[in-house]
Parts: sequence; C-alpha cells; structure tokens
Amino acid sequence: MRKKKNNIESVSPVDQINAYLENNKGDHYNFEEERDYTVSSGSLLLDIEMGGGIGPGIIRASGITEGGKTSCALAFGKNFQKEENSMVVYIKSEGRLTDDMILRAGLSIDKDKWFVYKSNVYESVITLLRELVHNNDSKRRYMFIIDSMDSLVPKADLEKSPEEANRVAGGALLSSDFLRKMALSMTTKGHICYLVSQVRSKVSINPYERTDARVTNASGGNALLHYSDWILEFQERYKADIIFDKDGKTAVGHWCKVIFKKTPNEKTGLVVKYPIRYGRKEGKSIWVEAEVADMMLQWDMAKKSGAWVSISDDLIEEVKKETGEEMKNQHQGFDNLRKYFEENDKIGKYIFSKFREVLKKS
Repeated sequence: MRKKKNNIESVSPVDQINAYLENNKGDHYNFEEERDYTVSSGSLLLDIEMGGGIGPGIIRASGITEGGKTSCALAFGKNFQKEENSMVVYIKSEGRLTDDMILRAGLSIDKDKWFVYKSNVYESVITLLRELVHNNDSKRRYMFIIDSMDSLVPKADLEKSPEEANRVAGGALLSSDFLRKMALSMTTKGHICYLVSQVRSKVSINPYERTDARVTNASGGNALLHYSDWILEFQERYKADIIFDKDGKTAVGHWCKVIFKKTPNEKTGLVVKYPIRYGRKEGKSIWVEAEVADMMLQWDMAKKSGAWVSISDDLIEEVKKETGEEMKNQHQGFDNLRKYFEENDKIGKYIFSKFREVLKKS
C-alpha cells in the first residue's frame, strides 16, 4: 500500500520560540528594550573604581550606624534625578531620614522627582514596587531606596509577640522572596533598587578560636549575596580617618571607607576612601576639591617635594586657555592646594570636569 505524503510543513525552532513568546507575553521580558545607563556617586574616587557609577539592578549597602550608607544612597539619588523621566522613591522603614539629610544631599523634592513612602510592612512595600515597575505606561525610571531591609516585617508578625516572631530568619526569608520577585524586572526595565542593611560581628561558637572583631556578616541571608550587582560595605570611622583643619584640633571632615564585597567589574575586595566635608549642603558634602587635589598627584598633574606641591606647566597652560584663569603654580602643602580649589571655584570645576571626561571615555 502506498504511503500518503506528509503535507505538514516543518516549523523552524526560531518560529516556534517567537510564537511561544508572543503567546506568553506576561511571563517574560524578551520584548522589553533594556535601558542601560550609569549614575554617579558624586565622588570621583568612588566612580573611577566603579566604572563611572551604578546602573540598573540591585545595589546593597551594608555597614554600621553612621557609616555612610544612607548618605551614599541619597548622593546616588541626587544624580539619578538628572536622568530623563526619573523619580526616586524612598522607603522609610525606620526613622533616620530627616529634612536636614535631604537638604545636605541636594535632592529635588519636586513631587515628580521624589516620594517618601513610610511603611515597615513588607507586603505593602513589595506591592507598591511591583505596581510601579509593572504598570509603568509612562516609561518612568525609578530608583528605589529601601532604608532599611532589616526593618521590614511581615504583616502577620506585627500581631505576634516578640517571642513568636523570628526576626533574624524572617529577614533572610523576606530578602529571598523580594529579590526572587523583583531582581530580573528591576534590571531589565531599567530601574535601580538600593537596599540598606546592617552588619553584625561574626560570633564564633568555638571558644578557642581567635576571631578579628571587625569581621562581619551582613543581614539578609544568601539571597542578597546572590542577586545583588554591587555589595558595598561601609566601614567604621576611626580617629585616623578624621580630617582636621590646620590647627590640628578642629575636625572639618572625614574619609569614608567602603569595601567592595561584590562587583561586576572584577574589583571585589577593593577598599575605597573618599572625603566628606562637614557643614555643606545642596549636594556638596562630598569634598570634591580634596579629591581633585589627590588625583592630580596620582595622575602626575602635580608633584610633591617636601612641604611644597608644584603644578605641571602643561596644566597651568591648559587652564589658562580653557578658563582664562591664571593658576598658581606652587602651594605649600596638600591642605593649601585643597583650599585653593575651594577659593578658586572656576579652576577647581574645570579640573573636576577634566577627570569626568576621562571617566566617560574609559
């Protein structure tokens, strides 16, 4: 008996995949146009090591109280607001954010650029974030700052006694659940989620084991380690980190120290220090004049000989050509060079922009 000819045309794998994607649009992000961009920290020294700053995805900042976690988040937020159609949503789950902190950071409090959601109920927070990310017809870019993850509590736990609610395990479970649901959509749709968490000293159960007191574990469990693009751990501040005035007694700033615990650019383990200037507002608390002075020495734009710092002739000529300003060629000490840039804002800003251009090209 003669076999019938099979008239069914074979379908290519590509056509099969495309048909599946079309029929299951709600289950994937393949039709999403990925939005990639970089947001500066405001610090030259930090940005250089971060490849310009942070991009869409999960950023985790951990550390002790007053280590700089929230201030760094707000500095990123200020620069994120410069992005087109952008908005910073700050989840205030504990009581640290103040009007003075917002003023120091220089954030715009315009209703289309800044919103504070005051809640420590986990379900409420994740519902808000999912609503803004998934129902976003205006294609707005969001930066979510959750300060802090440790303060979020499941609604059911709010009604339990302290003995019933296992807060330590709960924190890890919440982090895992949150990141499983939000990590991919955050990155693909071009949003940033900056998670603040605490660190705890590692406790050894072996009484004969010697442990460095500064060895720490961050809260939140292994999920934060897995899903985060960046993990920044802010270090404790010691006397050696304080920047004093010429009198050696008046504290005018300090060096903020950050360890890169996880990075996408092969710099895990690096320690970065950047200077903070006290008493400044409107986003100027990062001491860029000190960074410019420091980087000029590193990049051979200036040389130190004894107590004196000499500026290269090429830079003096370039500054004159580009700004019309005469730059002083010798300065007695690093402190005076730093102060010179504070008093000669036009010159300082030009050299700062010069470093920024190098960053953009790298």
